Amino acid sequence: MDNHFGHYRLKRAERQLLGPDGSVELAARSFDILVTLLDRPDAVVGKTELLDSVWPDMVVGDNTLQVHISALRKALAPGMIMTVHQLVLPRQYVSASRGLGAYRRKIAEG
Repeated sequence: MDNHFGHYRLKRAERQLLGPDGSVELAARSFDILVTLLDRPDAVVGKTELLDSVWPDMVVGDNTLQVHISALRKALAPGMIMTVHQLVLPRQYVSASRGLGAYRRKIAEG
């Protein structure tokens, strides 16, 4: 199943991301993070959920996740991945693949 978001197409079976200028190089774990975010469009995805999804049964430091999120931000258009800081919850990430309107409503509703 392919995902289309913005000017991008994620080809899951081929593990390939196509952008406006052709193929976009991603590390395997960065690709897996993107898949996890696209599976929950406009939802806030917690750090723990990302770690459990991409590195199951492994202990991975926060820095590893931050490196891959940074790589995704560089590879994608600005604003496609946002960090959400909440007072009670740890760092979370959200894919803006379907626009920010629904995301902003969710945050406003609390």
